Amino acid sequence: NGRRSWNVRTPDRYLELVESGASAESSHESLDARTRKLERLQLQLRTRDGVPHDALSDDDRSELSELVQPRGDRLVLTRAGRLLANEVSLRLRA
Repeated sequence: NGRRSWNVRTPDRYLELVESGASAESSHESLDARTRKLERLQLQLRTRDGVPHDALSDDDRSELSELVQPRGDRLVLTRAGRLLANEVSLRLRA
């Protein structure tokens, strides 16, 4: 739905709100289409199934060649890529 929300920080406050029937949501933000697409890609890359080969541009595949590898028609993280998954995400944001 393009909306990200988060709850209050402390467990005590969370319980207090939920038990009283109130929402424990602290705040929210709207995500644009580009951000939703990028975050979906970042999450999918962290899975065993990876992403479709064409989900990454030629430039991204080249830059990440040590961190992603083809598996059938998909791209998955290499062992190094799994250890550096946050780095992969940062490079995709650039």
